[in-house]
Amino acid sequence: MDNIKQTSKDNGITCRNSCELFDSITESCSIKERVNVDSAFEASRCGHFFQKSPENVQPKRMPSFKFSLIEEDQDYLLDDEEIFHELIGNKFDKKESTYPLQPDFPSKRVDASWYVSPCQTYGCWIINNYKKPLPLPTEIDQAEKGWGKKVYRSPIPLHDHKTSLSLASKIAWVIDEEGYGQYSLLVNGKISTISSPKPSNWKRKY
Repeated sequence: MDNIKQTSKDNGITCRNSCELFDSITESCSIKERVNVDSAFEASRCGHFFQKSPENVQPKRMPSFKFSLIEEDQDYLLDDEEIFHELIGNKFDKKESTYPLQPDFPSKRVDASWYVSPCQTYGCWIINNYKKPLPLPTEIDQAEKGWGKKVYRSPIPLHDHKTSLSLASKIAWVIDEEGYGQYSLLVNGKISTISSPKPSNWKRKY
């Protein structure tokens, strides 16, 4: 029985071997109860999953994996701001915020530029991996949609990400190699969370 349990720990992405929120003392999730910490399925569905940085993961368990959240009705499932900022080592003071006119945190990337919407109610980083000029739709309904209703071809976002103030300066509009953009979350300069991952069998219609 012990061998079977150990095998499940070493294979795949689980809370135990890959998440920063796993408590090694209690051998449980530090913020949620009744979590199967050895279940890869539960890890893939968890909205609080934070993949360990390379220095915190044993080499034999370091996977080739990029965690994503799939959520169509809202862009992000993360709602615990204190945990987020404890993980990245920053304490946020809302009274000192300059968002959206200026970001409260640097992107820690050379390919990101700060964007403020014309209405000046939201902002985000722009990371463009598309090498050709993109036409700018006048509104989101006119944009060419991708594999999700909030994934579309546009050089800038046309809808507010509505992320809480303490996380808003970590949001980026990431445009892929085909020109489709979507909101993502930056953690220490890395694109950590993608709201709607591209299905492997998806193809552009035209």
